[in-house]
Amino acid sequence: MDAALPEEILREILSHNIQISHVKFHRFYYGNWGYPMSPPISRCSNLLLVSKRWLRIGTPLLYECVRLSNSEHTTTVANLLRTHPHVGLAVRCLRLEGGLGKDLVHIAKLTPKLHGIYISFSIKSVDSITGLKKAFPLFRPASLYIQEESHMENKKVAEARTLVRTHIKDVWTSLRSLSLSDWCKDSMDQQLADVLAESSIEEFGCLASEAKFWIRWGLMRRILENPRLQRIVCRGIDEESTTRETLQKEGFPDAIIRMFTFVRHMAEDVL
Repeated sequence: MDAALPEEILREILSHNIQISHVKFHRFYYGNWGYPMSPPISRCSNLLLVSKRWLRIGTPLLYECVRLSNSEHTTTVANLLRTHPHVGLAVRCLRLEGGLGKDLVHIAKLTPKLHGIYISFSIKSVDSITGLKKAFPLFRPASLYIQEESHMENKKVAEARTLVRTHIKDVWTSLRSLSLSDWCKDSMDQQLADVLAESSIEEFGCLASEAKFWIRWGLMRRILENPRLQRIVCRGIDEESTTRETLQKEGFPDAIIRMFTFVRHMAEDVL
């Protein structure tokens, strides 16, 4: 049966069972207590064990979206990409939840078609970010998703945050979309607003309830000075009317208010 299946059909079968939507892969997920969590998505990777042919066709599909959580995992992925460079060419999305040490730079060198990066600032003071410093200049992402961690503040987090902001403003001219996680109200400061205003982004995503604070504080006005910016995507449809009212009260013109669009927040799907 294996040999009888045309390669195109087999690829479709494996794709349906292995691949993850890029939107779902990059989404911000939270547990019952509001702590960030990995995408609750299962993949039938055991299908790759059916035969060498299935393994050959399915491995690039499996590695289209790569999540790194610790240094051992990063080393394993880096070694695989070194051995099988064609797999690195298939990588499109990278979710950095950990494993930011020295081997990350090898992944960066071997994934030239990567276009989406999720990075979590859940970095412990003992964690290495050596690889992050060397890898970031090699990336050319079109989309960036930043998971802030209000309870996690140390020197490594501060270094990583500065690194990200520097690349958004001065290095990643390919960047078109940037989204901030929930609980970012106090992470938005004048420096970040300036970075976003001077970046190449066309779309900015955030939590609607937090956008209202930034509108009142004048930070959103600074972000909107970016001539390339076309859309502000706010998570939280139930906040649409009050957000638009806040914009009107702060004197924003109708053309700017129309730039704001509202989408469902995952919490609204639970209610």
